[in-house]
Amino acid sequence: MFHIQAAKMRMTPQLRKAITILQLSTPELLEVVQQEIVDNPVLEFTRDDGAAYSVARPYQHKRDPNYDYFLHVAASNDVSLETHIKEQLHFVQQISPEMRQILHYMIGNLDHNGYLTVDLPEISKACNVTLTQAERALRILQSFEPLGIGARNIKECLLLQVQSLSESFPIMTILIQNHLQDVAQYRIHKLSTELQVSTQELRTAIDLIKGLNPRPGAAFHIEPVHYLIPEVIVEKAGDQLVVLLHQAASSRLAINGHYERMAQNTNENAEASKFLTGKLHAARFFLKCLDQRRKAIHRVAQAIVEEQSDFFWHGAGHLKPMTLKHIADKLAVHESTVSRATAGKYAQTPWGIFELTYFFPAGLQMEIGETASSEHVKVRIKACISEENIEKPYSDQKLADLLRQEGIHISRRTVTKYREELGISSSVRRKRI
Repeated sequence: MFHIQAAKMRMTPQLRKAITILQLSTPELLEVVQQEIVDNPVLEFTRDDGAAYSVARPYQHKRDPNYDYFLHVAASNDVSLETHIKEQLHFVQQISPEMRQILHYMIGNLDHNGYLTVDLPEISKACNVTLTQAERALRILQSFEPLGIGARNIKECLLLQVQSLSESFPIMTILIQNHLQDVAQYRIHKLSTELQVSTQELRTAIDLIKGLNPRPGAAFHIEPVHYLIPEVIVEKAGDQLVVLLHQAASSRLAINGHYERMAQNTNENAEASKFLTGKLHAARFFLKCLDQRRKAIHRVAQAIVEEQSDFFWHGAGHLKPMTLKHIADKLAVHESTVSRATAGKYAQTPWGIFELTYFFPAGLQMEIGETASSEHVKVRIKACISEENIEKPYSDQKLADLLRQEGIHISRRTVTKYREELGISSSVRRKRI
């Protein structure tokens, strides 16, 4: 019986750590670097002037006795919807404590769009008040700003906002109450016939309705801010494209020379020397991983720029289809290495900041035997729509036919998908008569 021997790569802890560091995004890498410095005392940052400083031993400056730290704390300008409404409630006089309690309950049951999420009978039961008292509290709440707060549906939200305009444009109230779907579809002729109103008056009223805010509380919904740190910088230099790497904090990481000399001096304390020797080995390996990461990202970015040079010179319309395997074969590395080197990494280009994975779009077959990227097709769809007759906008099928005339084979369904990704409405909603 024969035994077939096959070579297998053993995943050592060191290799696993190197792979993990490669696939980290820049913010994640900086967190790992900070933690590594805390865990390993032989590592330190070097400032731009070459001097070293350690996180464990921060630079001590002379304290000014007149310096008030509280005066230098950044103030937050973000106010929540709940805080904003409660501030208005604070200035409402001559209401009973019971009514104030109902209002607090209602405010606590607004969603982030400003809509009331509980009905009046439930409020009446929860606060142990009559339905009439709950209705009165709701009227008070709906008088607050922003207009539309406390609405229970989109119709009520829009009606609250047009109250001040209803005298000038009474048709607006009728449109919102009974014809909101026709307003959304811009069915001017149908509405003009049914309501016996001129098309010009309807256009004005519909434009005003579309200018209302269906989510009045959304402006107070505080989303977490995510900062993008471009690790790759691509610049035009004459007739050349230059690929640079951002000088992140990890590139200023170094080994403390004092501890390195202590580890070599075995006469003083053998135990301390052994401890420092282990930390030095770990620090050198960590720095090696960072260096390998930088080299891998630079190589991959350089290859991307070479293959997608038309994009960097001329913009998104010139982005061509490309696969991870294509770059992997070009660099003679595994496809997974390219995947790790591009995921979560961003490039600053003459056309904006893009994730490196952006440069690997899928392709659509063209008649001339080439392929067009999805980004190129989106640019063409946008261009066609910008040139259409607003009275007879192109349907998705018509757009697909126009693209076929350019040699791009694309289905109507794909056109619909790309149009929606561009944030462009359907032909029915784009139509203006």
